[in-house]
Amino acid sequence: MLNSLFGRIKICNVIRTYQADSLNPEQVGKIEDALKKLLPEAIITFDLKDDKKLIRIENIPFDSDLVIEKLEELEIFCSLISDDILTDNLLNTSEQMHDFWDSAFLRHQTMWGFEPANSAIYAKNFFLQNGVENVLIPGIGYGRNAGLFIDNGIEVTGIEISETAIRLAAQKYGEELIIRQGSVTEMPFDSRTYQSVFCYGLLHLLTPPQRKKMIHDCYSQLEEGGWMIFAVLSKKSPNYGKGRKIADDTFEVGNGGQIFFYEDQSVQEEFNQYGFTDFIEVDEQVNVSTQKPDFRFLMIKCRKPVNNKT
Repeated sequence: MLNSLFGRIKICNVIRTYQADSLNPEQVGKIEDALKKLLPEAIITFDLKDDKKLIRIENIPFDSDLVIEKLEELEIFCSLISDDILTDNLLNTSEQMHDFWDSAFLRHQTMWGFEPANSAIYAKNFFLQNGVENVLIPGIGYGRNAGLFIDNGIEVTGIEISETAIRLAAQKYGEELIIRQGSVTEMPFDSRTYQSVFCYGLLHLLTPPQRKKMIHDCYSQLEEGGWMIFAVLSKKSPNYGKGRKIADDTFEVGNGGQIFFYEDQSVQEEFNQYGFTDFIEVDEQVNVSTQKPDFRFLMIKCRKPVNNKT
Protein backbone atom coordinates (compact mmCIF):
# COMPACT_ATOMS: atom_id res chain seq x y z
CA MET A 1 0.00 0.00 0.00
CA LEU A 2 2.73 2.49 0.94
CA ASN A 3 4.60 1.88 -2.29
CA SER A 4 1.48 2.39 -4.40
CA LEU A 5 0.66 5.70 -2.74
CA PHE A 6 4.09 7.30 -2.68
CA GLY A 7 4.17 9.91 -5.42
CA ARG A 8 0.69 9.24 -6.71
CA ILE A 9 -0.40 12.83 -6.25
CA LYS A 10 -1.49 13.68 -9.76
CA ILE A 11 0.90 16.25 -11.20
CA CYS A 12 -0.16 16.20 -14.82
CA ASN A 13 -2.95 15.46 -17.22
CA VAL A 14 -3.48 11.71 -17.65
CA ILE A 15 -5.25 9.89 -20.46
CA ARG A 16 -5.96 6.26 -19.60
CA THR A 17 -7.00 3.66 -22.15
CA TYR A 18 -8.94 0.55 -21.16
CA GLN A 19 -9.65 -2.48 -23.32
CA ALA A 20 -13.02 -4.11 -22.75
CA ASP A 21 -13.69 -7.80 -23.28
CA SER A 22 -16.84 -6.93 -25.17
CA LEU A 23 -18.60 -3.70 -25.94
CA ASN A 24 -21.47 -2.76 -28.19
CA PRO A 25 -23.04 0.59 -29.06
CA GLU A 26 -25.99 -0.08 -26.75
CA GLN A 27 -23.66 -0.27 -23.75
CA VAL A 28 -21.88 3.00 -24.50
CA GLY A 29 -24.67 5.16 -23.07
CA LYS A 30 -24.75 3.20 -19.82
CA ILE A 31 -20.97 3.46 -19.50
CA GLU A 32 -20.98 7.21 -20.14
CA ASP A 33 -23.72 7.80 -17.57
CA ALA A 34 -21.94 5.72 -14.92
CA LEU A 35 -18.51 7.26 -15.49
CA LYS A 36 -19.86 10.82 -15.62
CA LYS A 37 -21.34 10.31 -12.17
CA LEU A 38 -18.01 8.98 -10.95
CA LEU A 39 -15.86 11.52 -12.86
CA PRO A 40 -18.05 14.53 -13.71
CA GLU A 41 -15.19 16.48 -15.33
CA ALA A 42 -13.87 13.59 -17.40
CA ILE A 43 -13.55 13.51 -21.19
CA ILE A 44 -14.68 10.02 -22.27
CA THR A 45 -14.23 8.63 -25.78
CA PHE A 46 -14.81 5.20 -27.31
CA ASP A 47 -13.17 3.25 -30.12
CA LEU A 48 -15.36 0.33 -31.19
CA LYS A 49 -13.49 -0.51 -34.38
CA ASP A 50 -12.22 -3.99 -35.17
CA ASP A 51 -11.90 -6.55 -32.37
CA LYS A 52 -10.45 -4.12 -29.82
CA LYS A 53 -13.05 -2.23 -27.83
CA LEU A 54 -11.36 0.75 -26.21
CA ILE A 55 -12.46 3.31 -23.66
CA ARG A 56 -10.33 6.43 -23.17
CA ILE A 57 -10.73 8.68 -20.13
CA GLU A 58 -9.01 12.01 -19.60
CA ASN A 59 -9.20 13.71 -16.23
CA ILE A 60 -7.19 15.07 -13.27
CA PRO A 61 -7.10 13.08 -11.05
CA PHE A 62 -8.83 9.69 -10.95
CA ASP A 63 -8.32 6.18 -9.67
CA SER A 64 -8.22 3.38 -12.27
CA ASP A 65 -9.41 0.81 -9.73
CA LEU A 66 -12.62 2.76 -9.15
CA VAL A 67 -13.29 2.94 -12.88
CA ILE A 68 -12.80 -0.80 -13.33
CA GLU A 69 -15.03 -1.56 -10.34
CA LYS A 70 -17.78 0.72 -11.68
CA LEU A 71 -17.69 -0.99 -15.08
CA GLU A 72 -17.77 -4.42 -13.47
CA GLU A 73 -21.00 -3.40 -11.74
CA LEU A 74 -22.41 -3.03 -15.27
CA GLU A 75 -20.98 -6.48 -16.13
CA ILE A 76 -18.44 -4.88 -18.43
CA PHE A 77 -14.97 -6.26 -17.81
CA CYS A 78 -11.90 -4.37 -18.90
CA SER A 79 -8.25 -3.79 -18.11
CA LEU A 80 -5.96 -0.77 -18.16
CA ILE A 81 -3.64 -1.01 -21.17
CA SER A 82 -1.91 2.39 -21.25
CA ASP A 83 -1.29 5.71 -19.53
CA ASP A 84 -0.35 8.79 -21.54
CA ILE A 85 1.21 11.40 -19.27
CA LEU A 86 1.10 14.94 -20.63
CA THR A 87 4.24 16.28 -18.95
CA ASP A 88 4.03 19.63 -20.70
CA ASN A 89 1.26 20.49 -18.27
CA LEU A 90 2.82 19.89 -14.85
CA LEU A 91 0.40 21.15 -12.24
CA ASN A 92 0.29 19.46 -8.83
CA THR A 93 -2.23 22.04 -7.66
CA SER A 94 -3.81 22.11 -4.22
CA GLU A 95 -7.09 20.97 -5.74
CA GLN A 96 -5.45 17.94 -7.34
CA MET A 97 -3.64 17.02 -4.14
CA HIS A 98 -6.86 17.38 -2.16
CA ASP A 99 -8.83 15.19 -4.55
CA PHE A 100 -6.21 12.47 -4.58
CA TRP A 101 -5.53 12.29 -0.84
CA ASP A 102 -9.14 12.65 0.23
CA SER A 103 -10.08 9.84 -2.14
CA ALA A 104 -7.21 7.71 -0.81
CA PHE A 105 -8.16 8.20 2.85
CA LEU A 106 -11.84 7.72 2.10
CA ARG A 107 -11.08 4.45 0.35
CA HIS A 108 -8.30 3.07 2.57
CA GLN A 109 -8.96 4.83 5.92
CA THR A 110 -6.08 4.37 8.40
CA MET A 111 -4.03 2.69 5.69
CA TRP A 112 -0.68 2.65 7.50
CA GLY A 113 -2.01 1.78 10.93
CA PHE A 114 -0.90 3.73 14.01
CA GLU A 115 2.58 2.32 14.48
CA PRO A 116 4.91 5.32 14.09
CA ALA A 117 7.54 5.46 11.37
CA ASN A 118 11.16 4.89 12.41
CA SER A 119 11.84 8.48 11.36
CA ALA A 120 9.19 9.73 13.81
CA ILE A 121 10.72 7.71 16.63
CA TYR A 122 14.10 9.28 15.91
CA ALA A 123 12.58 12.78 15.77
CA LYS A 124 10.72 12.26 19.05
CA ASN A 125 13.88 11.19 20.85
CA PHE A 126 15.85 14.08 19.38
CA PHE A 127 13.20 16.65 20.31
CA LEU A 128 12.95 15.37 23.88
CA GLN A 129 16.73 15.57 24.25
CA ASN A 130 16.54 19.21 23.16
CA GLY A 131 13.67 20.22 25.43
CA VAL A 132 11.05 20.61 22.69
CA GLU A 133 7.50 21.05 24.00
CA ASN A 134 5.53 21.57 20.78
CA VAL A 135 5.77 20.49 17.14
CA LEU A 136 4.19 21.46 13.82
CA ILE A 137 3.60 18.49 11.50
CA PRO A 138 2.78 19.43 7.89
CA GLY A 139 1.03 16.59 6.05
CA ILE A 140 -0.05 14.92 9.28
CA GLY A 141 -2.62 12.64 7.62
CA TYR A 142 -4.80 10.84 10.15
CA GLY A 143 -2.11 11.23 12.82
CA ARG A 144 -0.14 8.02 12.46
CA ASN A 145 2.97 9.72 13.90
CA ALA A 146 1.16 12.20 16.15
CA GLY A 147 0.45 9.81 19.02
CA LEU A 148 4.14 9.25 19.63
CA PHE A 149 4.69 12.95 20.33
CA ILE A 150 1.46 13.39 22.30
CA ASP A 151 2.27 10.40 24.54
CA ASN A 152 5.61 12.02 25.38
CA GLY A 153 4.15 15.36 26.38
CA ILE A 154 4.80 17.23 23.12
CA GLU A 155 1.89 19.37 21.93
CA VAL A 156 1.08 18.64 18.28
CA THR A 157 -0.38 20.93 15.63
CA GLY A 158 -0.87 19.42 12.19
CA ILE A 159 -1.60 20.58 8.66
CA GLU A 160 -3.62 18.25 6.45
CA ILE A 161 -5.32 18.69 3.10
CA SER A 162 -7.84 15.84 3.44
CA GLU A 163 -11.01 16.37 5.47
CA THR A 164 -11.43 12.61 5.64
CA ALA A 165 -8.01 12.20 7.26
CA ILE A 166 -8.81 14.97 9.74
CA ARG A 167 -12.03 13.21 10.76
CA LEU A 168 -10.10 9.96 11.27
CA ALA A 169 -7.58 11.80 13.44
CA ALA A 170 -10.35 13.37 15.51
CA GLN A 171 -11.84 9.93 16.16
CA LYS A 172 -8.49 8.76 17.51
CA TYR A 173 -7.17 11.81 19.37
CA GLY A 174 -10.11 14.14 19.99
CA GLU A 175 -9.02 17.53 21.31
CA GLU A 176 -5.48 16.35 22.00
CA LEU A 177 -4.59 17.08 18.39
CA ILE A 178 -5.05 20.38 16.53
CA ILE A 179 -5.14 20.16 12.73
CA ARG A 180 -5.36 23.05 10.25
CA GLN A 181 -7.10 22.02 7.03
CA GLY A 182 -5.34 22.99 3.82
CA SER A 183 -2.42 22.32 1.48
CA VAL A 184 1.16 22.62 2.68
CA THR A 185 1.78 24.67 -0.46
CA GLU A 186 -0.44 27.37 1.06
CA MET A 187 1.27 27.67 4.44
CA PRO A 188 1.15 29.39 6.89
CA PHE A 189 -2.27 28.75 8.44
CA ASP A 190 -1.62 30.65 11.67
CA SER A 191 0.79 33.29 12.94
CA ARG A 192 2.20 31.08 15.68
CA THR A 193 5.82 29.99 15.87
CA TYR A 194 6.84 26.49 17.00
CA GLN A 195 9.76 24.96 18.84
CA SER A 196 10.02 22.24 16.18
CA VAL A 197 8.74 21.07 12.80
CA PHE A 198 8.59 17.45 11.70
CA CYS A 199 7.66 16.52 8.13
CA TYR A 200 7.62 12.88 7.07
CA GLY A 201 7.38 11.47 3.54
CA LEU A 202 5.95 14.57 1.90
CA LEU A 203 8.57 17.02 0.66
CA HIS A 204 9.91 14.68 -2.05
CA LEU A 205 6.43 14.51 -3.65
CA LEU A 206 6.42 18.22 -4.47
CA THR A 207 7.75 20.14 -7.45
CA PRO A 208 10.99 22.15 -7.00
CA PRO A 209 9.21 25.52 -6.47
CA GLN A 210 6.80 23.89 -4.02
CA ARG A 211 9.67 22.32 -2.06
CA LYS A 212 11.47 25.65 -1.85
CA LYS A 213 8.37 27.45 -0.60
CA MET A 214 7.51 24.77 1.94
CA ILE A 215 10.99 24.71 3.48
CA HIS A 216 10.93 28.52 3.69
CA ASP A 217 7.44 28.53 5.26
CA CYS A 218 8.37 25.91 7.87
CA TYR A 219 11.53 27.83 8.77
CA SER A 220 9.52 31.05 9.08
CA GLN A 221 7.25 29.42 11.67
CA LEU A 222 10.19 28.11 13.69
CA GLU A 223 11.13 29.80 16.98
CA GLU A 224 14.68 31.02 17.43
CA GLY A 225 16.75 28.05 18.54
CA GLY A 226 14.07 25.68 17.22
CA TRP A 227 14.63 22.54 15.18
CA MET A 228 13.03 21.20 12.03
CA ILE A 229 13.43 17.67 10.69
CA PHE A 230 12.42 16.55 7.19
CA ALA A 231 12.29 12.83 6.37
CA VAL A 232 12.80 12.50 2.60
CA LEU A 233 13.60 9.64 0.26
CA SER A 234 17.27 8.96 -0.43
CA LYS A 235 18.97 8.04 -3.69
CA LYS A 236 20.05 4.90 -1.81
CA SER A 237 16.42 3.83 -1.44
CA PRO A 238 15.58 0.58 -3.30
CA ASN A 239 12.93 2.36 -5.37
CA TYR A 240 15.36 4.93 -6.78
CA GLY A 241 15.44 4.92 -10.58
CA LYS A 242 12.18 3.02 -11.01
CA GLY A 243 9.69 4.61 -13.38
CA ARG A 244 10.25 7.04 -16.22
CA LYS A 245 12.83 9.74 -15.54
CA ILE A 246 11.24 13.20 -15.50
CA ALA A 247 14.22 15.29 -14.36
CA ASP A 248 17.46 14.85 -12.42
CA ASP A 249 16.79 12.32 -9.63
CA THR A 250 13.05 12.65 -10.29
CA PHE A 251 11.02 9.69 -11.49
CA GLU A 252 7.42 9.12 -12.45
CA VAL A 253 5.68 6.66 -10.14
CA GLY A 254 2.19 5.28 -9.69
CA ASN A 255 -0.49 6.89 -11.80
CA GLY A 256 1.01 10.21 -12.87
CA GLY A 257 3.04 11.15 -9.81
CA GLN A 258 6.65 11.96 -9.12
CA ILE A 259 9.31 11.42 -6.47
CA PHE A 260 12.48 13.46 -6.06
CA PHE A 261 15.30 11.51 -4.43
CA TYR A 262 17.78 13.40 -2.25
CA GLU A 263 21.56 13.07 -1.89
CA ASP A 264 24.18 15.16 -0.11
CA GLN A 265 24.40 17.80 -2.84
CA SER A 266 20.65 18.39 -3.17
CA VAL A 267 20.28 18.50 0.62
CA GLN A 268 22.95 21.20 0.79
CA GLU A 269 21.38 23.16 -2.06
CA GLU A 270 17.88 23.19 -0.60
CA PHE A 271 18.61 23.48 3.14
CA ASN A 272 21.91 25.35 3.60
CA GLN A 273 20.25 28.74 4.00
CA TYR A 274 17.80 27.32 6.56
CA GLY A 275 20.18 26.36 9.35
CA PHE A 276 21.13 22.92 8.01
CA THR A 277 23.21 20.96 10.54
CA ASP A 278 23.40 17.34 9.32
CA PHE A 279 21.43 14.33 8.16
CA ILE A 280 21.31 10.63 8.95
CA GLU A 281 19.92 7.64 7.03
CA VAL A 282 16.90 5.73 8.33
CA ASP A 283 15.37 2.56 6.86
CA GLU A 284 11.59 2.32 6.77
CA GLN A 285 9.07 -0.51 6.33
CA VAL A 286 10.62 -3.97 6.08
CA ASN A 287 9.32 -6.02 3.15
CA VAL A 288 7.73 -9.21 4.47
CA SER A 289 8.95 -11.37 1.58
CA THR A 290 12.53 -10.09 1.31
CA GLN A 291 13.00 -9.00 4.94
CA LYS A 292 14.77 -5.94 3.57
CA PRO A 293 13.73 -2.29 3.95
CA ASP A 294 11.43 -0.99 1.24
CA PHE A 295 12.60 2.62 1.62
CA ARG A 296 15.63 4.51 2.82
CA PHE A 297 15.08 8.01 4.13
CA LEU A 298 17.35 10.93 4.91
CA MET A 299 16.54 12.69 8.18
CA ILE A 300 17.53 16.29 7.47
CA LYS A 301 18.03 18.47 10.55
CA CYS A 302 18.03 22.26 10.62
CA ARG A 303 18.22 24.72 13.50
CA LYS A 304 17.18 28.36 13.52
CA PRO A 305 19.88 30.46 15.18
CA VAL A 306 19.20 32.52 18.27
CA ASN A 307 19.36 36.25 17.71
CA ASN A 308 21.32 37.59 20.68
CA LYS A 309 20.87 41.24 19.71
CA THR A 310 19.20 43.31 22.41
